[in-house]
Amino acid sequence: MERVSVVIPIRNEEACIGRVLDDLRKATAELPHYQFETIVVDDGSTDGGAEIARSYGAQVVPNGPPHGKGAALRTGFARAAGDIIVMMDGDYSHMAEDMGALLGALRPGVSLVIASRSFGGSDEFTPVRAFGNIALSYLFGVLHGRYLSDSLNGYKAFRREVFTRFEYTSVAFEIEIELLSKALRCGRIVEVGSHERARAGGSAKSKVVRHGSGFLVKMIRERWQRVDDAATMKRGR
Repeated sequence: MERVSVVIPIRNEEACIGRVLDDLRKATAELPHYQFETIVVDDGSTDGGAEIARSYGAQVVPNGPPHGKGAALRTGFARAAGDIIVMMDGDYSHMAEDMGALLGALRPGVSLVIASRSFGGSDEFTPVRAFGNIALSYLFGVLHGRYLSDSLNGYKAFRREVFTRFEYTSVAFEIEIELLSKALRCGRIVEVGSHERARAGGSAKSKVVRHGSGFLVKMIRERWQRVDDAATMKRGR
């Protein structure tokens, strides 16, 4: 039986986290061939979201004052005991009932699965966000040789080695790109369709211009890192 760690970063998601964990409990009950743990990383919340998560039996890991989504996820990944790690948002936008499809797509040779909003649709996409996602996904393909429909969605499942084999440095949303780059060095990336709901409450943390530029910078840095690593390996032979 494979162990699965579900990692959910939150910051002031009191209005949403209970609904997320309620759906997650129902979804995992339909997947008896996996053993689940749920890790909620509290990134400096000032509301009662952490207490709600504890009431559902989740492991709640404090992440100090607000550091950013990437830092919170890295904390959760380091705590995870699963053979597979699933990351999802705490704002109720991701469909827990699609987790079986993500896990089922992690076949031999596949290192990471993306829940694609391009295939499943999104209630959150504005024209600007939709265009930004398409443009940045295309640029990721140009730089890394793997064209994806939705490189930026925070609903992903991946094998543990994608995290443990490498050093991660992302603090904010650019961790989405860092994960994809590392995953390509471990195996293939595939996508399955998943619908994105509008968040159930609270306020969005991502900002189109600021975090979009962070995605682009991380794509370029990761591309050069792969080049440097390849050159180092060649010299070592």
